[in-house]
Amino acid sequence: MAQDLRGDQDALRIMTRRLNSALAEAGAVVQAVDHFLSEELGIGITAASRAFDSQRAVGDDDREMLVTSHLAYGRVSGKNRLYVLTATLDKNERKEPYTQIIAEERTPWADCSREVKLQSFAMLPELLGSLATRVEEVASQTAKTVEAVRELLDMMRRPLDAPEPVPAGAPSPSPPPSNDLDLTVTSDPTLFKRPRPR
Repeated sequence: MAQDLRGDQDALRIMTRRLNSALAEAGAVVQAVDHFLSEELGIGITAASRAFDSQRAVGDDDREMLVTSHLAYGRVSGKNRLYVLTATLDKNERKEPYTQIIAEERTPWADCSREVKLQSFAMLPELLGSLATRVEEVASQTAKTVEAVRELLDMMRRPLDAPEPVPAGAPSPSPPPSNDLDLTVTSDPTLFKRPRPR
């Protein structure tokens, strides 16, 4: 039995060394991702993975809530970085289960416990995919908005009496009826006559 215990201790030491090494490598990867996204690419977009952990909780008023943890990227403590988002969810007014976020906590990945670091690190590939999708969506929406605003500015700069541009292929509109007023003035010939001296 003593030999079995010693064998278990040796196995535990080996596994602990492997775990420490894996965690150190994960930390180096997270630092590289942080540097690449924030320093090299300058991405200012926020994204989050699916929950890697969820637990039931009870609020102060005995309401049941759900606490979920996600790996995320965004601004924390004045810097864009990877972090763990812990969201507390409550049921909304329609009593749909756990859709209303009532509290959020953002913890930089480097400040998390070892267990949370290891759990969240597994979500990094998914997070990077979500981030790429968000960047593409935001870039596309921004391009559409720029075009729409430019068109509005062009319309606002046109003089009020300028005709509306005719789309290609559309029939030319007929000229509007003239609303010109006749402003010619005729004077009475006696109006400016000098009185004759007597």
